[in-house]
Amino acid sequence: MKRSRGNFIAKAIAACFYCVVNREALAFAPGMRNIFANLRTKESTELNYVQEFLKGFVEAPAEYKLKKYQERGRAIASSFSERKYEAHPLFMNRHFQTIFGVFVRDSPGCAYIERSNIFAEGFPVLKAVAGSIPKILGLTEGETRSDYWDERERFATPDSDFFDVDYKFVNPATKSGGKGTVVIVHGLESNSNSTMCTNMAKAFIEKSMDVACINFRGCSGVPNDTIFQYHSGFTDDLVLFFDKWSERGNNKPLYVTGFSLGSNVVMKALGDLGMQAVEKYNIRGAAVSGAPFDLNYHWRQLIDDDFNRIVYAGNLLRSMKKKANNIVDTYFDGDTDTDVFDYWGTINAKTIPEVEDSMVAPVYGFKDKFDYYDQSASLPVVDSIAVPTYILNAVDDPFFDPDFYPIEKDCEGKSDGAPVKFVRTKHGGHLGHMFHVVDEDFCNTNSCIASFAPMELARFLEHVHANVFDL
Repeated sequence: MKRSRGNFIAKAIAACFYCVVNREALAFAPGMRNIFANLRTKESTELNYVQEFLKGFVEAPAEYKLKKYQERGRAIASSFSERKYEAHPLFMNRHFQTIFGVFVRDSPGCAYIERSNIFAEGFPVLKAVAGSIPKILGLTEGETRSDYWDERERFATPDSDFFDVDYKFVNPATKSGGKGTVVIVHGLESNSNSTMCTNMAKAFIEKSMDVACINFRGCSGVPNDTIFQYHSGFTDDLVLFFDKWSERGNNKPLYVTGFSLGSNVVMKALGDLGMQAVEKYNIRGAAVSGAPFDLNYHWRQLIDDDFNRIVYAGNLLRSMKKKANNIVDTYFDGDTDTDVFDYWGTINAKTIPEVEDSMVAPVYGFKDKFDYYDQSASLPVVDSIAVPTYILNAVDDPFFDPDFYPIEKDCEGKSDGAPVKFVRTKHGGHLGHMFHVVDEDFCNTNSCIASFAPMELARFLEHVHANVFDL
């Protein structure tokens, strides 16, 4: 009787360990093999029974759990069937995609072009492009706050600053209704008012998911309260949002998405968090577009190419220099000789890397631009991502070195590694993927509420949700 009682206690302890260690892993694998099947039979001694259990769970529980998350995640990510992107032959130029993708994304006849009369169907594109020229040239008023979003919330940060989050709900009346919430993280010098953000939100709402779009500090139309804003590896505010969201007891799953700089922030945050993304924040998947992975490979793209330097870098430089002036006026009483950063180096900069050396690096405590690139890169932590993740890039992206793409990290056909699916289209530019040629009845049988890239990201997260949960 005494031996039977002792055996029961040993098994109970082992079962408790099992539940604690595997509680969250079961969310990804409801039908996962019972690990006790690999243990010895009841004839094993109590000591051996516990020792064998501890061997798999106590010596390296974190590594084991991460592998379990990734194992299930790889099956989900690799089973997603991506759609082929086909750019219209007249509009496949990478610069055309990159520039006009910003301005005509929501214009009728621009996101999708029917194959039936491919040239005649191109006229709406030309009309929209012509109509966008005044805005591109700065001849019209700048952005105003979008009326697309249902609600804005301000989050205070530990360093006495704030950032704003805009929400879109499946059911605005109840401020909920979605089967989950998707968090959008925008790109450099963008905000929730951008056509990419609102287009993405439309795609997620169509999939019955609520949306929270984070505006980086200083990007919501209101100056922030400190000198700090954001950079390509700045994950603090995103993780703070996760913390606050979790504290509210939201039981529905979180999903995360982003584009360009925002995609790097998303992947770095998920890699840094590892299993905590699931266990602490209930994050179940991610989908991003225009991911740089590591700026060390791309920093010369906006220098060596004349078009890139004049058009893209020129536009970004104007915006970054304007912020430098605002910082000096707001926080240093107009003192241009402040020792916090090199104001004159920033104002006289001819390239983005020069601004990163003169302003970004010193403000955020990096040694120089290369230290900034190293510490901000998401590539080194990709292997620690625990949730199914989808990355959509284009070979002809003018911002990125076409010879660099870490396809070796792709989970397709892998028996280990992070559950990350890599898709790289031949055309699409930077955050373009517009003017997608489709069959005549495509939009009758498929949703065309948003352009190609946002719809693919939404389709992936819908796929993850359907496979991870049985709701």
